[in-house]
Amino acid sequence: MKQFDDSEYVILCLYVDDILIFSSNMHFINDVKSFLCSNFDTKDLDPVDVILGVKLIKKNDGTILTQSHYVEKLLKKFNYFDVETYFYSL
Repeated sequence: MKQFDDSEYVILCLYVDDILIFSSNMHFINDVKSFLCSNFDTKDLDPVDVILGVKLIKKNDGTILTQSHYVEKLLKKFNYFDVETYFYSL
């Protein structure tokens, strides 16, 4: 059992057969991975950059979650990527 202070955390995001591990400490991630690998048949996919259509960009001051690459892919697929577009809000 790990003891955590207020600034330490581990978050497991599970979707079907994919697990994304967030933590304030790389040692915690390695401990969780070791536990999971010793109890389940797992495949380590190393650090993630895209999961479930969401791109994760690590910055010094935090992490950015974006789907802009997904929108770009859709626009290109339907030949709207280079179309001049206007946005209005009422």
